[in-house]
Amino acid sequence: MSTNNSNSNSQSFTRSPQQRKETLRKIIIKAQSLQEAVNDDTINNLELCMKETDNINSETSLEEKMHNQDEVLMDSEMMSISSNVLKQCTRSLTKRVCSYNHIEFAQKLVQYINQLPDVESEIPDWSLLKSQVVKSFNRTSHYTTLLGTLVPLEKKEINRRKPTVREPQAQIKKPDNVVTVEKEEESAEQTVKINKIISKYYKTYHKPLDFFKLVLNPDDFGKTIQNILQISFLIRDGRLIIEKDASGVLVVQPCSKDKIIQAKAGKRPNIQNVMYLNMEQWKILKNTYRLKKPMIDCNTET
Repeated sequence: MSTNNSNSNSQSFTRSPQQRKETLRKIIIKAQSLQEAVNDDTINNLELCMKETDNINSETSLEEKMHNQDEVLMDSEMMSISSNVLKQCTRSLTKRVCSYNHIEFAQKLVQYINQLPDVESEIPDWSLLKSQVVKSFNRTSHYTTLLGTLVPLEKKEINRRKPTVREPQAQIKKPDNVVTVEKEEESAEQTVKINKIISKYYKTYHKPLDFFKLVLNPDDFGKTIQNILQISFLIRDGRLIIEKDASGVLVVQPCSKDKIIQAKAGKRPNIQNVMYLNMEQWKILKNTYRLKKPMIDCNTET
């Protein structure tokens, strides 16, 4: 008995082809009206229409669809209408997002500032927004350049010699790795020593150190070049910063702890400033500074 009752109930809820067509016509008319006026409820109403259409499709068997092709055609028309409705919604959303009223924005901004607890004057204090607004801007990384530090000297004409045929050289023996390791360790120690010299000077005098006064070796051009390279390594690692002071003199000073942490974490770009210096420029600097002994002395302890 229960089985017969359930079958009779399912048959009673199944709509006839004529009823399905009539329902589809009503859904199509309702969906077409959604194209004319797009509002906040358009998507929800379209979803209800699509659910009702899916219910009708679930009631229709494949054999019935073959005999009643009008329903298939109406279902296709409903899909086309729903696509057009979604296009209208997309256009409407784009217009709303792009709409910007600068007067309304300014009024709201003034109203917001006047509501802040620190505001006493009727004139808006725009500096109160600084802490919040600055966070929204992408800051450009600070870069230093050595361009134009020294005046370029006139290049002498070079008389090129004709190539001569050389005798084959004897086989060169590669030095042991131990020598290379010792040189690397010595170079690392020298870099640490230079960093200590600059830090000690900055703590003592509370001002940056003259770059050429630091790197210049009055007795050895090669060591001057070596000192410049050591400074460039410290700049690359975020330990030092090099820049020009108010009088245009190139100065170097230690970086802050925050910048050193950022450099170790890889959050700052690695910039290595290397200056070109020839023998003539070295002689000019030596006569200008008149140093009796170099600040960076490999034979003394810091």
